[in-house]
Amino acid sequence: MEIRVNEIDLTRAGIISVQRSLPVGEISWQVDYEIGDVKYRVTGQAFNGRPHGQDADVLLAIQTLFFRAGCPDDNAIQVLGSALLNLSGHPKSGQYYVRLRESLLRLWGVKWTMVRTRWDEKQGHHRGDTTATSLIAELRLVDQATGEHRPFESRELSEISPIEITLVPSFAASIRAGLFQILDGELLSRLGQPQARSLYRVLQAHRIAPDSSLVGEMTFALGDWLSACGLEGERTDNAKRMLDLTHQRLKQEGYLQDVFYSGRGRSGTITYEFSGNPEPELVELLLDRGITRPVAETLAADHPKRVQAALRVIDQRLNTGWKPRSLPASVVDAVRNPKKWGYAAPDSPVKAPVRKKADKNPEPEEEAPTDPRETALTILKLYLRRPVDQDAQLAIRALDDERANTLLSAVKQSRDEALRLAQLLLPHEL
Repeated sequence: MEIRVNEIDLTRAGIISVQRSLPVGEISWQVDYEIGDVKYRVTGQAFNGRPHGQDADVLLAIQTLFFRAGCPDDNAIQVLGSALLNLSGHPKSGQYYVRLRESLLRLWGVKWTMVRTRWDEKQGHHRGDTTATSLIAELRLVDQATGEHRPFESRELSEISPIEITLVPSFAASIRAGLFQILDGELLSRLGQPQARSLYRVLQAHRIAPDSSLVGEMTFALGDWLSACGLEGERTDNAKRMLDLTHQRLKQEGYLQDVFYSGRGRSGTITYEFSGNPEPELVELLLDRGITRPVAETLAADHPKRVQAALRVIDQRLNTGWKPRSLPASVVDAVRNPKKWGYAAPDSPVKAPVRKKADKNPEPEEEAPTDPRETALTILKLYLRRPVDQDAQLAIRALDDERANTLLSAVKQSRDEALRLAQLLLPHEL
């Protein structure tokens, strides 16, 4: 079967917006952008709202559980809500079970058409393809609502709620082929904040060149890049602030070497330089096991010291008569999860620099930044006596000028007034 939807195309299409929250009524959208020499037009319809934020984590958890279940032939799995939250990296508490239900319904309800075209110099016309697809064919939730009234409102899952998910055939086929494992689960876990995880997904998908190799540097028109990230409706300065904070996290984790802008506004460009290049010898070893080149190059770049150890474990099992459902997917899993496969991981992840604790008695002569958002963050940090949560930092830096000045006025009045207004403006705790 030809695979029509996979992690790479899904992310390139920007179906799951990198934004943490979106207006409830956003159920359709269309974007046009150009990445490299490929022009894209993506038209989406989302019955329950466009997927965004943590929905990408939930989808990755579904793919992982589908793989662990042996990629059933009927493309269906039954899982517990607690398992999805655990793999998604989210707390197993009441509000997150409500959000999990909402995420699942958004992922079920989204459908899209992606037109890709590239200029063919020899033929003198554009050539490409049009794909119309979705992710989840069928979804069944056992949920509940508290109270006697409004039984259809505020429904939530529980820790033991069974969830039945049937994937569309082509999406299930991509998981069997191991294509969803172009992402490093360890890095995703360390990144923490949804925006950084989302941007990592988008970068990794577009980093794959037409010949399926990984590129070391990419340059995009800023306007096109914002559309590819699902930020087409944001003001340019707000979108850049959101991106810049995630760039900092990806640099700390050793994924990005550098990021720089050229030109002004959306007509300017943004350039990404990546850290680490895959070793050709390791890539060839993985290709010989049937792994696709994008995944092979990603594994060789992410975990170069694990590849040969993982292959030895696989070979030992094959020699005992073990017959995996999918050898390529098993090899990928062995590289990604050394503890599960019983060998020591020779390489350790790049750790972010240790942050200094906030000084309980900050120096009074320290000058606050002139940007109202940065000034508000500085004062909030003094009130809290600790750094402001990174999700809250993102939200504050994404505020428009009017709301930023309103927040700044409040934080200058009193600690209680500052925290009260901050909680109204921000969807997460500080």
